[in-house]
Amino acid sequence: NVKNVKGNIIIASNHLSEMDPLLIVSILPFFSRHIPLIYVSRQKYNNLDIGWKILLYGGIFFKMIGAYPSYTGLKDYRKALPHHLKIAKKGKNIAIFPYGGIIRDGKPKKAKGGVGFLSYKTNLPVIPLLIKGTKNFTLKNILSGRNNVAFTFDIPLYPKDIFRNHKKVILNDKQNDYALAAVVIMQRIEKLAWEFK
Repeated sequence: NVKNVKGNIIIASNHLSEMDPLLIVSILPFFSRHIPLIYVSRQKYNNLDIGWKILLYGGIFFKMIGAYPSYTGLKDYRKALPHHLKIAKKGKNIAIFPYGGIIRDGKPKKAKGGVGFLSYKTNLPVIPLLIKGTKNFTLKNILSGRNNVAFTFDIPLYPKDIFRNHKKVILNDKQNDYALAAVVIMQRIEKLAWEFK
């Protein structure tokens, strides 16, 4: 589902652990045309557990792995994702977590419309990715073999597959077609979770 896609892609994934971005890159072939992946990250992470996460998560580390910030609260997708829109148009690959962060309690949040916006504006395929087994991803669990981690890529979805009407997108106070498209993508990921239980 990934290797047969020509050109650049958007990977949309569920998010269970701080290690997910590194692991997604690690499962792609070393000389894959889909590397590097440019990640969408939030500006700040203030609610992290004490420990190694604070040292690695965010700031310089994010830049090293290719994460560019999104800007929240602007009510304008173009202003919220300027780096990613520019990068995608230059032929680079993007990875995004449509729920906007890590889901720690297992209860999905409302999908955000950034992935729908990027797909629509660039006409790039979105590949839904289901990640399983990284929720309690610790060094101890890795060395003991307790973590069974699996990645499942779904078929590519194009704007015509995720928008009600991809020729006319509505964005106003009553309707946000970008967010509705993101919901369609996340539903595909949830469906994968049932299929590969």
